[in-house]
Amino acid sequence: MAEALLTVAAEGILNKALSMAANEVAIALSYENKLTKLHKTLKMIRAKLSDAEGKKSTHAVKEWMDQLESIVDEADDVLDEVHYELLRREVKKRYQGNNARKIPSFLNFKKFLFKREMGHKIENVNTNFSHICEQASKLGLENENIEQAGNSHRSSTVPGLDEFKIVGRENDQLRIVELLTNSREVERLTIVPIVGMGGIGKTTLAKSVYNNPIIKESFDIRAWLCVSVKVEVDTLLANIYESLAREKVKSLMRVNVIEDLKEKLESKRYLLVLDDVWDEELAYWDEFRRCMLDVNSANGSSIIITTRKHKIGRNANIKDSYPLESLSYDDSWDMFEERASPLPAFVEIGRDIVQKCRGLPLLVDILGSMLYHYNTDIDKWLSIQKSGVWDADESCRVQSILQLSFDNLPNSMVKKCLLYCSIFEKDEDISREELVQLWMALGLVHPDTKTNKEMEDAGNDIFQILVNNSLFQNVKKDELGDIYGCQMHDLVHDLLLSLSRREISRLVSDDVQVPAVKHLALQQRGYKNLVFDNKEDMTSRTLHTLFFAGQVKENISLKYFKCLRILKLNSYLNEVPESVGELVHLRYLDLSYTNIRTLPKSIGKLYHLQTLKLLFCSFREFPYEMRNLISLRHLVYASDDQAPKDVGLLTSLRTLPSFQVGRQKGRQIEELGPLKHLGGTLNIRNLEEIGSKEDALKADLTRKPNLKMIEYCWSSCDEGADRNDKEVLEGLQSSPNVKILEIQNFSGDSFPEWAMKMKIKTERNWTPLAKLVKIKLSNCNCVNIPMLEDLPLLQDLVLENMFMVTCLSSSSDQRKPLSPSLRSLELRGMKNLEKWTHAAVNSSTMLSPVLEKLEIHNCPKIILLDESLQHPLKHLTIMFCENLESVGSIQGLTSLQSLDINYCDSLLEIPDLHNQRCSLKDLTVRNCDKLTCLPGGFDCLSLLDHLSLGPFARPLYSFPSLSGIEKLGNHLNSLKLYGWSHWESIPEDIKHLNALRELVIYGFGVRELPMWLTNMSSIREIEFWNCRGLNEESVLQGVPREATRVYLNDKWIRS
Repeated sequence: MAEALLTVAAEGILNKALSMAANEVAIALSYENKLTKLHKTLKMIRAKLSDAEGKKSTHAVKEWMDQLESIVDEADDVLDEVHYELLRREVKKRYQGNNARKIPSFLNFKKFLFKREMGHKIENVNTNFSHICEQASKLGLENENIEQAGNSHRSSTVPGLDEFKIVGRENDQLRIVELLTNSREVERLTIVPIVGMGGIGKTTLAKSVYNNPIIKESFDIRAWLCVSVKVEVDTLLANIYESLAREKVKSLMRVNVIEDLKEKLESKRYLLVLDDVWDEELAYWDEFRRCMLDVNSANGSSIIITTRKHKIGRNANIKDSYPLESLSYDDSWDMFEERASPLPAFVEIGRDIVQKCRGLPLLVDILGSMLYHYNTDIDKWLSIQKSGVWDADESCRVQSILQLSFDNLPNSMVKKCLLYCSIFEKDEDISREELVQLWMALGLVHPDTKTNKEMEDAGNDIFQILVNNSLFQNVKKDELGDIYGCQMHDLVHDLLLSLSRREISRLVSDDVQVPAVKHLALQQRGYKNLVFDNKEDMTSRTLHTLFFAGQVKENISLKYFKCLRILKLNSYLNEVPESVGELVHLRYLDLSYTNIRTLPKSIGKLYHLQTLKLLFCSFREFPYEMRNLISLRHLVYASDDQAPKDVGLLTSLRTLPSFQVGRQKGRQIEELGPLKHLGGTLNIRNLEEIGSKEDALKADLTRKPNLKMIEYCWSSCDEGADRNDKEVLEGLQSSPNVKILEIQNFSGDSFPEWAMKMKIKTERNWTPLAKLVKIKLSNCNCVNIPMLEDLPLLQDLVLENMFMVTCLSSSSDQRKPLSPSLRSLELRGMKNLEKWTHAAVNSSTMLSPVLEKLEIHNCPKIILLDESLQHPLKHLTIMFCENLESVGSIQGLTSLQSLDINYCDSLLEIPDLHNQRCSLKDLTVRNCDKLTCLPGGFDCLSLLDHLSLGPFARPLYSFPSLSGIEKLGNHLNSLKLYGWSHWESIPEDIKHLNALRELVIYGFGVRELPMWLTNMSSIREIEFWNCRGLNEESVLQGVPREATRVYLNDKWIRS
């Protein structure tokens, strides 16, 4: 492992020394020869590292590697100082230009001293490395070929990885859901421990229960807390509060924490998951249970515990222990086969490997994912099959196999990057973007000039490798399908902690001795701030990473943290100390979740800074000195904050969330021009401040190929004002690779040609914006929307408050749909929209042949819809269409899963639903004042889960007949009926709904509950809203005794 760490560090110094040796300033300072010599010596040492790793069991070799590690760190710091000076001079040169004044003699002397001092330091590093090289030869260390850290001989992508499913736990999930939702009326708190050995899938099962739709409906509040270490009950209660409230507790005293929890939970029914619990003492759980019962008097709340400790499950106060068994062999093989995709010749070997996994899903998952990369290498499969790890005893076998997976990662760089992840909390959601930026700050990833890859690209490749090997799990994707986050299994985290303990430490305590490590994450509740106060502590002088969360005193100093590369201060900090400017190595600074309002001027001295984050704080203004941050690549702040003045000088920027155009020099649109590397999302606001098309062209958006989302925003849509919106937008022609495009408050009567065609104009022709996935147009004054025919990947279209649009398509070909690929269409506030296309009827077939979701809100001129033609639409919502008279037919929508018709005052009938009998799961027909009956065929809907109806026409004497609803008795889960105050009875037809769990009655004039209602024993929640004829006593007597939650008018009367 040491070889992996040293190889990456040496690789970084090699790259740095080589690039700096060619720098003109370095040559002028006579550093060129020294740096070239250093590069050659390091190459010789690196060649011996692999042999040293194999012989590190000998004391002499281990001592040699320790010495080498110390010298590598020293060399890295020295080269960084030299590089800092090169950057400082580059900044100085930028602003002096040809107008530089004659430098006073004392400054010349200062330059001479720096040159001599740095020269001595480089020479000293060279001497040390030469000595180390000689020692290596004396120890008999041989030269070996070392694979470049950036290279990998294995595939880095796994098709459809996000589609992998954990199999074999369906019945377990159903049983636990039943345990939680069938809590008896007398039980105020149900605690269910899921017990089993590490890697058996406890957390995965708990997550599937936590996200189960029935659970979401059954509990008012859900919270998840990873415990992972033994903590006092008071600390556990405080952590529970923080997971619920997303804020720190005000006091750690138990009585105060319980009061805070009472205020948060009130009489709500909650589900809490305590993941990875270790404390098994009976007294502990008795005490905890008493506290939680004191917090909430409501019945039916539940706590899930995942634990390896079987004793917790045998606690007398925890009645519903759930011991988790291993997966069956068949389920294990299904999982392995899906991940590994073995060739026929490898199947028998794979089956034997699965047999050896003994039903542990973590091992099946990780080994299957690893062997996928060797799916033509039978020797690798045989080596895993015959590995000695299978001979380890059961308690060590999992860690041995995880170690095997780690050892088989492609190279040292990937291993080092993964090791750094031990600085995160267990179960923490890890942001891909943040993690890559942290790797960059530590020099763990480097640009590749051969493949033209930047550091971010190299980091994203490594992230994907770790996902593909299942070492990162539970990946989360954005609307574009890109991974933005993940988690690690707690056993993987344990392995990384054990491998990195000499370098990385994570502490959660006030009274603790800060260890001598390179990377430290410290969470404190008090004001002791040991890490800042102890000025003589050598730890602060060697730290490369500091994550600090908690209270801090005023006037802290950072000047002793000389080697810091990463500083993350998420605390109640009011002011950033001036001493931050002395952190010459700093590359990553995160001041999110603080109280700061501005940054000190000294921030401008951080010439190495790559990432600056200022989210969720009271930040107001950037200092003038921001223009000096020559290496800044990622500037992250709230989108409504203003970018730094003269932001165009920050030419390394890749991330700039928003830019507010102004008329003042340094805030004009031309500032975006030099930022050629901008990527991700860019929100450009106040576009009315741009004077002309010529000015807009200076932004040069077309030559920013890394932009994925552009938002064009004017302050308001003022059609009467003398504005040049069309000319401005013409000059702001989009980046060619954009995937999401939004235009807001455009006041021109038509979009410029590129926006109408959704194509960009090059020198010779028009090129479609073929990567567009989503378009959103809001409050625009145009008569026509853009043409969408040539956008093959377009999936989402949102049109909002486009008052002048009468028809969605301007195409003369009436047979042609609006888009060939559109999956979702939202129409909101389209006051004059009458037709989809020039075709005779408004049918989804004229919108897109693959449309799945159609939402129509507040479109008063839509009078008729007809869905008689076959179409795969799944979700149809029609709301506030006051003149809609008819939905002629929906017989063609045989895949329809949800139908929601709301506030359509002119609608006379709902079409027959027989063709939806095998698809419709959710039906809502509400506030349609002219309807007098239910749609035909509603009683045939064999999958219907949610039904919401009424009120119908006011002149009716009672709710329309629900005859036939008993056919839904075995599957209808939720029923909501809305009525009028003169309707004095609840429809008796509903009494046969044997599976009903939720019943809502709204606005009826009922004065007493029918006798049959008490027999509906499946109901768990029943609500009466605006039923003024009912009183609390009669309701409690008339509802089923099995209902754990009962609501009347303005309060819960049983919960």
